[in-house]
Amino acid sequence: MRDSPSTAVARGVRIAGIVLTAVIGIPFVLFAWMALSSRFGSGAGDPHGYALIFGTFLALVAGIALALVVPLIFRSGLRARAYSVSLIVYVVIAVALVAALLTA
Repeated sequence: MRDSPSTAVARGVRIAGIVLTAVIGIPFVLFAWMALSSRFGSGAGDPHGYALIFGTFLALVAGIALALVVPLIFRSGLRARAYSVSLIVYVVIAVALVAALLTA
């Protein structure tokens, strides 16, 4: 039995969402780790704080892209709720990263 075009398109959007989530999510985690390890680490590896500054900026940029891509992995009926949750989680993470930057 063949899938209808709308089912095939929905499946393609979900697969693209999974791939984009992985492609954007891995750099986001690395940038956030770089910023937070610079903030809460010993400071010997980043004496001037450039990893904290650039890690925070790049994590914020990758984070907003990730917040817009993650809901694509859900069915279209759940996508609106997923956008709301992902943007709320992004705001919480962004506030934490900026607080770590400003309190360094």
